[in-house]
Amino acid sequence: MTWQAVVLVLGAFVVAGVLSYRQHLAYQSAVNALADDENRSGMLLVSGRAKGRLRGAIVLLVIDRRRGEITRAQAMQGASVFARFTERTELRGPIDGAEERAGTAALAKAVREAIGTAGRLNAGGLRSARA
Repeated sequence: MTWQAVVLVLGAFVVAGVLSYRQHLAYQSAVNALADDENRSGMLLVSGRAKGRLRGAIVLLVIDRRRGEITRAQAMQGASVFARFTERTELRGPIDGAEERAGTAALAKAVREAIGTAGRLNAGGLRSARA
């Protein structure tokens, strides 16, 4: 292997690392902004993720513990380090059926994980008020 090839490979690793770090900062920023916006009594902010070979999903859900409803949802989907969080209004509503409203398998898996985390944090689970 020539020195040019070594420099090229090392450069690729550096670029990948920088882009991954920028995606982490975007995630951290989205979580902090959502936490600041939804900082009220009875609200719970949880996240879930689904990893795939090529594509994945991360979801942030704000859940009203008393009503058992998702009041706000953001999701990041895709295979690129350029993916960013977007509002997902179709996930708002009762917790029951949120996976079906997700649209994609990866997003549904991330929603399932987030709701499971919320259930553990809420000591015994969450139930939709409409059920």
